Amino acid sequence: MTRINREKYAMFIILLCYWFSGCTMRVGDFTLVSTKNIDLSNASLDIREGKRTKGEDCAFIFLFIPLGLPSVKQAVDDALTNGNGNIMVDQVTYTRSWWFIIGQSCYVVEGTVLNVSRQSITSP
Repeated sequence: MTRINREKYAMFIILLCYWFSGCTMRVGDFTLVSTKNIDLSNASLDIREGKRTKGEDCAFIFLFIPLGLPSVKQAVDDALTNGNGNIMVDQVTYTRSWWFIIGQSCYVVEGTVLNVSRQSITSP
């Protein structure tokens, strides 16, 4: 292998590693989260009845131009739908992104989803 070929190969490996790199950061922790109007005055929450669920909302990036904005509300709604509930406890929010010519930016939420009885839900 010639010196030039080795340099091209090394550059290719470096670019490939850069391409598949990304970043995830913890944004916040919340004890109780919901995107629904819920009256908790008569609610009884038992965390053992819930299940740990993830939800996410993502938007793509082309060059330096975002093709939308991810939303924490949409990520929470996705988790509540996935967990078949209407409230999350012990919720953690992350941002995740990667980019190389095209890319993606996401909000990821993870928490225990519970279903508070329908009698406790108030209409807006």
